[in-house]
Amino acid sequence: LGFLSKPLGAVVFGWMGDRIGRTKVLSITLLGMAGTTAAMGCLPTYAQVGWLAPCLLALGRLAQNFFAAGENTGGALYLMEQAQKKRRGFISSLFDMSSIMGVFLASGAAMLWGEHWRWLYWAGSVTALAGFAVRKYVMEETPILNKPKLSELLLEWKPLIIISLVIGYSYGNYYMIVNCFNSFLPKISQISSHQAMAMNTSMLFLDMLILPFFGWLTLRIEKEKLMLAALVAGLVFTMPFFMLLDGATAAMAASVRIGLMLIGVCFSAPYHAWAMEQCSPRLRFTVCAVGFAIGSRLIGGMVTPLSLWFYTKTSSVSSAAIPVIITALLALWPLIRSQVGVAKQRSAS
Repeated sequence: LGFLSKPLGAVVFGWMGDRIGRTKVLSITLLGMAGTTAAMGCLPTYAQVGWLAPCLLALGRLAQNFFAAGENTGGALYLMEQAQKKRRGFISSLFDMSSIMGVFLASGAAMLWGEHWRWLYWAGSVTALAGFAVRKYVMEETPILNKPKLSELLLEWKPLIIISLVIGYSYGNYYMIVNCFNSFLPKISQISSHQAMAMNTSMLFLDMLILPFFGWLTLRIEKEKLMLAALVAGLVFTMPFFMLLDGATAAMAASVRIGLMLIGVCFSAPYHAWAMEQCSPRLRFTVCAVGFAIGSRLIGGMVTPLSLWFYTKTSSVSSAAIPVIITALLALWPLIRSQVGVAKQRSAS
């Protein structure tokens, strides 16, 4: 469902953010997500209304993804625009850490109180009130100098493609670690499904802890160099890592996941700071939001099914790494181009 609604939400809220301001749109998206989540907690069950129940659930997911498309990019972009340039990479990592923290807390709550799912939906929606108060009374609006037309998005096709390709690798690697491996590892190794899920929770917690470290590194190393180094490491080590998974013990599988996760975190920690610098301020929200939606869903989201398809067709564990490597190759050109641009600016200054 995210394939359908996230790109649409990115266009709508990105364009609104470039025309009426960041904080207004972020308030709209936050309230939209809160209202949708609360409504999903009130849904009837299949026993009560039959097929209408899953249809309403699907509509709820569509609405959540629609509002989330503006929320994620808009929140990151607001922070990047308020931060000092040299600290943007670090702030970007903190923003991603907060996102992972939300996933981790939600996963833990579902594990402990999953039978009370309605209360979990309602509790999640109530937390939006605090966020709304912060945005209304604390955050200052970013001034909008010119109000662009939506048709101008076509003129920004280069940064749109660049951002889509880069976030495609980031999310492809992420989906592989936290989604695909849960069902893939029990097929090819000595690990049970329960062990794979437990390991996944540990990966999320470790991801959350080390994100600020790689963000801190951007205070000393150019974010473009850091991302490029992580991408090269992904190209070199992804295939050998997958080969080690064939018949792997729990310790070996955990080591491989940690290796892939370190590469992914190093690559993604400064992403938001890097992405905002690829766009002109006039359409920055729209380009970043649409690029993120396309890259994370249409490129990154295809990695998991393609990896499983390669494995079922070849029975080779290493073949499952091919989609990840392809997304890394697609992201290589934009990062090299970005690094060359930084070098030119430095020589000119």
